[in-house]
Amino acid sequence: MDKIFKTINILLSLAVLIILPVVVFTLISSKTNKIAGIQSFAVLTGSMEPNISTGSVVYTKPESNYIKGDVIAFIQKDRTITHRIINTIDAKTFATKGDANNAADNDPVSSEKIIGKEVFTLPYLGYFIRYLGTPLGFILFIVAPVLVFIALEIWNIKKEMEKHIEAKLLKKLSLEKNE
Repeated sequence: MDKIFKTINILLSLAVLIILPVVVFTLISSKTNKIAGIQSFAVLTGSMEPNISTGSVVYTKPESNYIKGDVIAFIQKDRTITHRIINTIDAKTFATKGDANNAADNDPVSSEKIIGKEVFTLPYLGYFIRYLGTPLGFILFIVAPVLVFIALEIWNIKKEMEKHIEAKLLKKLSLEKNE
């Protein structure tokens, strides 16, 4: 039984050490661009397939210049869109298109509407991040692991206390025998 608890504890600790920083960075960068100027967005459609899969998280950073071929995130009609620049109309206006779309976007994008250029992408993480935002996702992936971690730590403390008490009793018994 102790081996099972120890294995679960190690796996849970590894998951927390590896996954938690990525999730926290993504959650924070989706709300602000204060972390090294990077902001993240979940891709909700297949317009950038196969280069950027639906459900991926795109991390962007503002640039001073954008050129043809750059993948950018921009605001259009109160939505964040991630598409590729296919043409420069003038120094501050661009034509964009989703890689999987047959035609260019109807509306040109002004540089004021651009949030940033793609820095890197994590495939499918967006599904997980969106699921974390639901009550069930929060309970399953935040609350439950914390409770399991606490339970395992209580179990470890109990075991250590038992060992300590046993050692004291053995010491006391050996002292009584020697008297």
